[in-house]
Amino acid sequence: MRNIKVQIICCLIAILAVFTFTNSAYHAEELIIWNENDQLTLSDFKGQPDYGNPHIVALTASGIMHHTECHDGILKYDVKAYFDKRESWVKEEAKTAHHLKHEQVHFDITELYARKVMEALSHEEFFCGEEKRFNEFVDNLLTGWETDQVQYDVSTNYSNEYDEQRAWEFKIALELSMHEGHEH
Repeated sequence: MRNIKVQIICCLIAILAVFTFTNSAYHAEELIIWNENDQLTLSDFKGQPDYGNPHIVALTASGIMHHTECHDGILKYDVKAYFDKRESWVKEEAKTAHHLKHEQVHFDITELYARKVMEALSHEEFFCGEEKRFNEFVDNLLTGWETDQVQYDVSTNYSNEYDEQRAWEFKIALELSMHEGHEH
């Protein structure tokens, strides 16, 4: 069996915007909210592959969104990691369980940072009218997110370093287990 080296690039769509979770038409059909009981499937990658670049065989578009609202003078919030089906794609040569797992870990890293944000926010209090301070706080917490996504690809040589790939799978699973979700 020969080892075909392919390169997988993770695209981060860091959308830190106020979404109304009741607007479920776009949400339900186009986004997958991270859930520990569900894994990505190849059918979730609905975007059009970039055939102009032979080095990129898959792209995961994931991000972190938050919703804020004011209750009794206190800013309440919710933070979610999501996967965008329309922007994520995979070429035929990468439609394997191995490549799918690599893409799942990209999504898991996004969830890890959503949990880190929720954890840090649980130690803060924001008042109504402090949305700008809230957004700056969240933005500062996410500075390591893109760095970790790139480091993951570089360390695993875009999934081609199998031992390193397994090490990252273990590392991210462990970190997820150490950062429980916080409600606010």
